[in-house]
Amino acid sequence: MVIDNLIEMHCHIIPGIDDGSQDVETSLQMIARLQQQGAEAIVLTPHYYSNEISRDDFLRRRDKAFNKLMAALPPGSPQLIPAAEVYISDYLMNNDSLKEICIGNTNYALIEHSFASPFDSKVYDRLTNLYCDFGVRPILAHIERYRALMNGKYTLDDYIEMGCLTQVNISSFAEGPRHVRKKLLKLMEQGKIHLLGSDCHNLTTRPPEYGEGVEAIRKKLGDAPVRQCIQNANRFVK
Repeated sequence: MVIDNLIEMHCHIIPGIDDGSQDVETSLQMIARLQQQGAEAIVLTPHYYSNEISRDDFLRRRDKAFNKLMAALPPGSPQLIPAAEVYISDYLMNNDSLKEICIGNTNYALIEHSFASPFDSKVYDRLTNLYCDFGVRPILAHIERYRALMNGKYTLDDYIEMGCLTQVNISSFAEGPRHVRKKLLKLMEQGKIHLLGSDCHNLTTRPPEYGEGVEAIRKKLGDAPVRQCIQNANRFVK
């Protein structure tokens, strides 16, 4: 399946930096597979565990691996945009700036929480501080993994009203529990899912594949919601 103007918003393709691709050759194959599906740009989001590594050490590791990948990138490849999947913690707030963990030249950052996060008032206040103190707009990564967001009657609405964007892994529309897939389709229909991503880590168990998930959405809701998510993603391509 080819998806016009596809922007990959969540992936672990930078080699040797986290539990994603472990070498440049695998990274190049993952990029090629995304390009075959229509990807024109790829937002690279390696894990930044802010409770385990300093911002500066993470950026040094990321940029070194990113430059190595760029040096091997064939002509005509999709645009690669450095970013991070940021695990939010109190340590993160000790930095003087978080600009370099944002997506490209934007002030948006992909934010990950503990899977057991209650998304209570403390979490809400911390995300608010992220914006007020650092000017960073949160994108909530893979919201389908958080019971508090999926089951709370108004919780997700509260975060969207605060200014958060939401991201869902495309495979979640085709795999996993039926009640989760139904909930995601309902949220998609309501316009509460803003961005899609493969969250790919490798070529086998967590590959860069959009086909089955996109087909599951189109079967129930038509093409418009997918097109809207792609349009939303294009704001991150400069």
